[in-house]
Amino acid sequence: MSRQAMESLLDGRPPDGQRWAEGYPLDGTLVGVAIQLDLIKSGADPGPFTHYQLLLAGEDLVIGDIGFHAPPDELGEVSIGFGLVPAARGRGFAQEALQALLAWALARPEVRAVHADTDLINMASQRVLLAAGMRLVADEGDRKLYEIS
Repeated sequence: MSRQAMESLLDGRPPDGQRWAEGYPLDGTLVGVAIQLDLIKSGADPGPFTHYQLLLAGEDLVIGDIGFHAPPDELGEVSIGFGLVPAARGRGFAQEALQALLAWALARPEVRAVHADTDLINMASQRVLLAAGMRLVADEGDRKLYEIS
């Protein structure tokens, strides 16, 4: 997403020519985009380690998003998040997007590992993370942490 698209999203309006599925943006979207905008406004350049919207094939309809919380740190680690509107869930879109993002990230020389976390009760996201090849590395009470390297 461009800076302008992120600002539009936080203002509650899709960019010209774009449509949002019912329920978009998600709460997690707003948090992820705000984090990215803060990085950009502080002078950081996230490069390709930014936020991406998921569009339904053949339509200009945003059904969710996936992205990085920040560029890789000094250890080569990145953290990701994803989400879909309720009507798009259970159709394999999240797993497909996550597998593509993980493959891309792990092919980058500056990335050593990718992390994700989810609420303890979010079983759907846990299934997606496992199906995409990530493994559970920690259970911190109310959060489960996943990793792939």
